[in-house]
Amino acid sequence: MRVTFISGEWRRTGGIASYLHRLAHALAARGDAVQIVHGDRTAPVVPGVRDDCVPGCTLYGQPRKAEAAATAAALDAIRAFAPDVVHVQGCNNFGLEQAVRARYRATKTLHVYDYCPSNTKFHHGPDRECVYPTGAMCLPRMGYLSCTTSRRPTVWTRMQRRVRAANRNNAGYAKLIVASEHVRRHALATGYPAGQVDVIPYFVGDEAASNPEPRVILTGGRLVREKGIDLFLAALAQVPRPWRAVVAGDGLEAARLRAQAQAAGLAGDVEFAGWQDEAGMAALYRRASVVVMPSRWPEPSGIIGLEAMAHARPVVAFATGGMPEWLADGETGLLAPPLDVARLADAIGTLIADEATARRMGDAGRARARQVFSPGPHLARLTALYDALPEPR
Repeated sequence: MRVTFISGEWRRTGGIASYLHRLAHALAARGDAVQIVHGDRTAPVVPGVRDDCVPGCTLYGQPRKAEAAATAAALDAIRAFAPDVVHVQGCNNFGLEQAVRARYRATKTLHVYDYCPSNTKFHHGPDRECVYPTGAMCLPRMGYLSCTTSRRPTVWTRMQRRVRAANRNNAGYAKLIVASEHVRRHALATGYPAGQVDVIPYFVGDEAASNPEPRVILTGGRLVREKGIDLFLAALAQVPRPWRAVVAGDGLEAARLRAQAQAAGLAGDVEFAGWQDEAGMAALYRRASVVVMPSRWPEPSGIIGLEAMAHARPVVAFATGGMPEWLADGETGLLAPPLDVARLADAIGTLIADEATARRMGDAGRARARQVFSPGPHLARLTALYDALPEPR
């Protein structure tokens, strides 16, 4: 099979790109031909994958002339590859997607809440998940409930226009893919047909067994408010020492989080490791005795947690979004109620103090990752979906 991916992300700077690299390698390893069409000039070329960089090809709201040129260049690259299937992984150039659907069998993965103006289904004002379907009231809610951290009405209006265009565009696909039932439920509530949205969870590799360092606590991700690293630091202040914590990632909140750690007297025990590539993250997983996911927003899935399971590390997380679908509370880790810092601290403290329990949960997580979140089941479900896609009209 010849498969083209279109993605706004290709450098491995987050979970989506990590998944896409993993998927491209898995398809190539079984003999499929893989193309990636993306717009990131700084992304390295990946052996075994045809790389076509078309700057601007996945962006929303460009000037018409620039968008038309990028769309034409992307279509030329796809035509030269002659795929059997085009799989859109992240794109806001809806003209390109429409043109692709007219020429090829195509599907799209919604990695986040693409049908929501902010993509997050989260209200920053009251610190809670959004329970409303997308509609006209989203625009005022962006103001009084802070669906986005931006306070500029022009940004809210642009977000609202984009999501209307996105939902019209997504209606043109016979099949859409999401990684969790949680994301699917929100999509159906917004009006997507039940038969259109399929759940195919992410997958991870089979990692070699390793012994953790004692009492090392790892978290990672973009350092933005949604990821809840401030809540993680607040929880650490309640966890009995000794311990060492590592924060892997970078983002807008980096300076404020360092200041928070300093003010709380944690600076000597918390390492801000910055952004890590795949090898760097693997090394951190091997060090960690527990991995924490303190997200405020309803994580669509939570790839870091799956990767931790593959490394036989127990996971502590807030029970938000799709995370309870893969984290078996009391078996592969511990869940805390959303935003409950005290319960998060208790869960972390329990696992770093009880190495036997942490090891048992880590081993159970590794077994679950091998059984449910391995390449074989993922590729089987994805290939069946590809094979069932209708020919373009």
